[in-house]
Amino acid sequence: MYKRAGFMLLLLSLALVWGCSSTVLVPVPPRMDLRGYGTLGIIEFASNADPALNARATRQFQEHIQAAQPGTRFVELGSREAVLAAVGSRQLDGDALKQVGAKYGVDAIFLGDITYSEPKMDIDIKDLTKLEGKVRTEIRGDMTSRLVETRTGASVWSNSAWATRQIGRLSVSAEQGVSGRMSQGNDREEMVPTLIHYLTGDFRPTSIRQRVK
Repeated sequence: MYKRAGFMLLLLSLALVWGCSSTVLVPVPPRMDLRGYGTLGIIEFASNADPALNARATRQFQEHIQAAQPGTRFVELGSREAVLAAVGSRQLDGDALKQVGAKYGVDAIFLGDITYSEPKMDIDIKDLTKLEGKVRTEIRGDMTSRLVETRTGASVWSNSAWATRQIGRLSVSAEQGVSGRMSQGNDREEMVPTLIHYLTGDFRPTSIRQRVK
């Protein structure tokens, strides 16, 4: 019996070794390659949160892009209002983009927006007679970005990402009484890394495993 078990284990090991040795990891280039653009501009992301968060989100977005595609050249252009004032325009239309491109020497510009929802409360009543239930409060963050050519005004890339975060909970039961927790950090800021990770996926190279014929 033990010899048979050992033999089966040996066969399984050989099968695993054969399976691993017959496949290889093949690199897959990013869906969006920025090498065709000499220098990129980035306008500070706009949001319905505080300006300090906008600056941090913009910096993290740039860091993710340059980590995925080292050597990508960025010119930080400041806020949208400052850029428009610099070229004497009220909106970032085709003419304004051409002026920005000429003034700062950028071939395309990244734009981004972050929108946070108001806290949403979800109430789950398990037993109304015993006053047992849970209350959960969360917020949602949506981040969008696009890359626009300064010469033509054409959008060559766009993407969006969203995430939710629990900021508070309250549980009531006859056995355990009342228990709860409220978030102590800056929930909007703590959502930014997750949003940017999903938003910038098109710029990261990946790999797939293929069987060797």
